[in-house]
Amino acid sequence: MSSIQEFLNTTVSSIFDYENTTLDNLKMGNYVAGVEDKAALKTFEISYKPIHGYLASAVCVFGVIANVLNIIVLTRKNMISSTNIILTGLAVSDGLTMAFYLPFALQTNVIYGTEAHPDRDSLAHVRYTLAYAIASVILHSISIWLTVTLAVFRYVFIRFPRVGAQYCNIKRAKTAVFSVGIVVTIVCIPNSISYELKSIAYNSSDNSSNASLWWIDVKNDTQSDVVLAKFNFWVQAVLVKLLPCVLLTIFSVLLVRTMKNAERRRKKLKTKNSVADGETQPIGSSSSSKRARRSQRTTRMLLTVVILFLVTETPQGIMNLLSGLIQDFFHNIYTPLGDLLDILALINNGINFFLYCSMSKQFRDTFISIFCGCFPKITEGRKLQTATTTMVTEGL
Repeated sequence: MSSIQEFLNTTVSSIFDYENTTLDNLKMGNYVAGVEDKAALKTFEISYKPIHGYLASAVCVFGVIANVLNIIVLTRKNMISSTNIILTGLAVSDGLTMAFYLPFALQTNVIYGTEAHPDRDSLAHVRYTLAYAIASVILHSISIWLTVTLAVFRYVFIRFPRVGAQYCNIKRAKTAVFSVGIVVTIVCIPNSISYELKSIAYNSSDNSSNASLWWIDVKNDTQSDVVLAKFNFWVQAVLVKLLPCVLLTIFSVLLVRTMKNAERRRKKLKTKNSVADGETQPIGSSSSSKRARRSQRTTRMLLTVVILFLVTETPQGIMNLLSGLIQDFFHNIYTPLGDLLDILALINNGINFFLYCSMSKQFRDTFISIFCGCFPKITEGRKLQTATTTMVTEGL
């Protein structure tokens, strides 16, 4: 999801536009350059905003359902593995992110429209928005770092099989998921305490209402507040966005390279073990070849998950950084694209179910056995597989 600051800027700008006043952006440091307002981006923002709420709400509904299905399937006895434990944690964080976003999208973009109004910007709604914004930053950051963890586990497993079998096990996967949740929550504490609620009087056209417009603002009353805001900005830009994107890029390249090397070794081994016409195939060669192909399919699927995260998160990380380096970049460039970045992140949060179904036969079989009832149960057939080290470490 895009930063909470993008929401703050949009909401506060809406309110201050109502008052015909101007809002100075919070400055994160000494800017190295400036950027002018882009009319095309403003036009896009105005055109897209009315449909964003409806589109985001639909994506959230389907995404929450899809992630619940992921959790149900991935936690079956025949599916338990270190990889699937990480994917389960990813499904939980993605599902909760979308569940929090749905009421926000309905209230802010659908039910009361997108313009400032006492019903839309009530105290109760702004309190929920603050809770949602804090929770979404934590949950989405957990998703990002779980994806990094997934890439690390998979790389170690296929690059160093013996080490992977020993260290990338179920117990360590659970520890990794728990550790990511705790560390990310602690890192996001500055973000959670950097904001406050403010209000201004709302004067209706007929002067019949004395309601107030509420919004969230960054604390800047004291020097310590300003220091905290700057510190929080760079933590979010570097630790939450850029660093995981860099790590995902590195491990994506390493995974691709390792996959190619493994495929070359497999072909050489296959050629070496090939037999003349009329002879019997060497014992175990067929099952070994099947395991190798299955491992390759699993790696490709997980690599797809990683690349999708990169596609949606890298632009946000870069724009977060540029917002602290270029004056007015945040207001003139980042903010008009905020809703688009949100919908891309939401789609990414909900698409994994379809990836698993299309790229993993075991996931499909388990899903069908649970929800369709028209296929024989495959649990017994999978027990022997789950007992092996290969199954325990590989996952889908």
